[in-house]
Amino acid sequence: MMHYRKAENVEQELSKSDLPFEDCMPKSQKDFLWMHVKGGTKVSNVIEFAQAALNKGEHRCVVWSGSGGGVVKTISCAEVLKRSHPVYQVTRMAYTSVEEHWKPQMEGLEEIIVTRQIPTLHILMSLDQLPDSIDGLQKPNRPTDFWEGGGTQPQPRPHPRTQAPHQQQPHQPGAGVRSNKRNRPGRNKPAQQLEKPVAEEHLPAS
Repeated sequence: MMHYRKAENVEQELSKSDLPFEDCMPKSQKDFLWMHVKGGTKVSNVIEFAQAALNKGEHRCVVWSGSGGGVVKTISCAEVLKRSHPVYQVTRMAYTSVEEHWKPQMEGLEEIIVTRQIPTLHILMSLDQLPDSIDGLQKPNRPTDFWEGGGTQPQPRPHPRTQAPHQQQPHQPGAGVRSNKRNRPGRNKPAQQLEKPVAEEHLPAS
């Protein structure tokens, strides 16, 4: 590819019929709010727009879609929205086709088009109740009696008993001390004197 330069990426344009929510899209919500999130999208702006649409009653269902660098921001938008609205959530993964165009830098070469499949994240959030049979359904968080003071308060832990300090026995000099010296045999015995045998002298006969 040294004789080519990358020109542009052409991403496949999705329609509402391409979304993987045929089994869980509410029939009463055919016209839902579809938010496309990209890597350069400002999260606060799209969140405010979606919250205003739900509060005014313009829509009761929102779908967040993002691919590539927009996947992380898509998750962030869904997490922020479900903190302010009791929505039912369904998350699905799909793939989107992207064409990479490479322009030749030498005469006689033709343009190269490379098609790739990139993962795309789609998150459906509905104010209307969805059937429990939907795979991966997340229900909205509801307050419980525990947060209203009905929970059991933790009991204080009892203090451990105070134990009397251990009394040390007075140390006796020499007690319990073991000498490392060993007596080797023959060291303390007196040296034995060796007697030389006396040679017999032969006296001349008288």
